[in-house]
Amino acid sequence: MSPGNWRLAFCGASHATSTLEQREPLQIGTDELGKANALFGGLHQTMESLVLSTCNRVEFYFVAGSDVDPLDVVAEFYRKFNATDLTPHRNLFSTKKGSHVAAHLFRVAAGLDSMVLGENQILGQLRDAYSSACAVKSAGKIIHRLLHQAFRAGKQVRSDTDMGKGACSVAAAAVELLRDSADIPDRPVILFVGVNRMISLAADRFSRSHHSKLIFANRTEAKAHSLASKFNGEGASLDRLTDMITEADVVFSCTSATEPIITARMLEEVVGRRSDRTCVIMDLAIPRDVERLSASYPTLQVYDMDDIKRLIAQQQERRAEAVPQAEEILQQRLSEFKYWYHHVLHEPIYNGRSNTLEAIREEELASIVTKLPPELQTELNKASRRLVDRVINIASRTAAGDSERE
Repeated sequence: MSPGNWRLAFCGASHATSTLEQREPLQIGTDELGKANALFGGLHQTMESLVLSTCNRVEFYFVAGSDVDPLDVVAEFYRKFNATDLTPHRNLFSTKKGSHVAAHLFRVAAGLDSMVLGENQILGQLRDAYSSACAVKSAGKIIHRLLHQAFRAGKQVRSDTDMGKGACSVAAAAVELLRDSADIPDRPVILFVGVNRMISLAADRFSRSHHSKLIFANRTEAKAHSLASKFNGEGASLDRLTDMITEADVVFSCTSATEPIITARMLEEVVGRRSDRTCVIMDLAIPRDVERLSASYPTLQVYDMDDIKRLIAQQQERRAEAVPQAEEILQQRLSEFKYWYHHVLHEPIYNGRSNTLEAIREEELASIVTKLPPELQTELNKASRRLVDRVINIASRTAAGDSERE
């Protein structure tokens, strides 16, 4: 294969291409990210890779042969990861190749592709994904440079424009929307269900007022107490979840549970206990933590991620005005990456089956292959080509150290 016959590739589904309900079967939990990166990076089509999974997107960045269909690689991943057949979901995914991948990731890092325009939580999520890929050694020379450039682009957009001003995360936007749209007491009792970054961001917004009673609940009670201590709150297990929701004026729930932990039966019981007191529940989890109710209750308001998306659609004017300036910054960063990328594209050591290595392979096998039956010749050729690919894969990841130090 001649130089340049590999490409940076992308395949992903996000809030822009799918609904919350459609993405739920595709979601990869935080505790599964290491396993996902190891599995995806180990597929025979991928030379290096990174998996990004957040509340609003699940995306795969990788390097593969230019003739490889990115969606086919992702479909193979899901078959092996959780036995999911991607056939019914293929139309939810978009694919990109080459520098178009970098252009997309830079927009993601800058918050231009987020549900909340300019949100900054994505940078932390990208760092977590990158750390996970590095830990299992699925990231190589190209992914290292791509992510470092994305981090720089994201930071510059937020520091040099108005894109990062105001509520820049889903959690912060949810808090602002809650205060604007819900009738809650001046000193509300706020229950946080789950222990993670999203919950911490929401709790931080309320802890600054010093007027709220904060309760943190988690399946592992020790983790709840640990997070509660940071916000001068109370920690609890989920054993008394119904009682705690009954006491609370506001509930933020964001766990990694695969099934609703706040059931319709629990909510009906809460409504019966609370009389005319209003309770607002912000479900920030994917899959949803709160089961849908068949009936509506005037004293119970439940919002999920799709509701938040609709509610904040009109609150993005200030950041929208900063988009042209942000785009200029991203274009400059993209030009720098493209210059580097197109040079690396023609480095023989990085082209998995370059002419040089292919010639060596054929030369070494020439005296052997002709002595074998046709079927064995075919198998030997396939095996030797896979061996060359693996050697180049290892070489590219070893060379990545230079990119990390830049």
